[in-house]
Amino acid sequence: MSLLMMVPYDDRLEPIDEQLAKLIAERMRQSKGTNGYPTKEQFDRWSHEYGVDRNIIASVFAAMNNPRRPPRHPAAPHHLRDIIPVMQKAVTEGITYQITRMEQYSDFSLVYVDIFTHEDAETTALDVQLMLHVEPAADRQIQIHRSQGQANQASLVYIVSPRLPNDVDSYKFALIPHAFPRHPRPVEVVLDRPIVFEDGR
Repeated sequence: MSLLMMVPYDDRLEPIDEQLAKLIAERMRQSKGTNGYPTKEQFDRWSHEYGVDRNIIASVFAAMNNPRRPPRHPAAPHHLRDIIPVMQKAVTEGITYQITRMEQYSDFSLVYVDIFTHEDAETTALDVQLMLHVEPAADRQIQIHRSQGQANQASLVYIVSPRLPNDVDSYKFALIPHAFPRHPRPVEVVLDRPIVFEDGR
């Protein structure tokens, strides 16, 4: 048995937790079908005002904004039904955003997004805090599937469930602010001393 399971629930927290559950339920009812994600400025203000780490606050809103995780079916080549070219592009403040294609599987779609800047990689690093948005939403769930980046460029794949129609003219894509939960970086150990190996035979 884990130590966590051995610690009894503190009953003094129950009235507060019940209020939280009630507020979450009401909030989710009112935000359904809308972009219910606060701005970075709002997170910063609440963090300062209430003395709570902004990443903790952001993670709560992230969970409410995507309450159900889409099915994690294997995106293997033999499950692929179709590849739909999208080729949509936007340029804002020197940053280029491209939606290149959409892979269609039986129950979900994978939407591929590339983001890059022509600024020197030595002086510019992209920290992407954006979630894909589809309009009309049609009660679809969207989450990040995978991402990778190299300083001044990033590639992201979003999973959309249920699957989007093949006709990309029947809906619109957008990227909206979404502060992904961050984890503290571990302590960095710098290894910069010469190492001499001795013959241990």
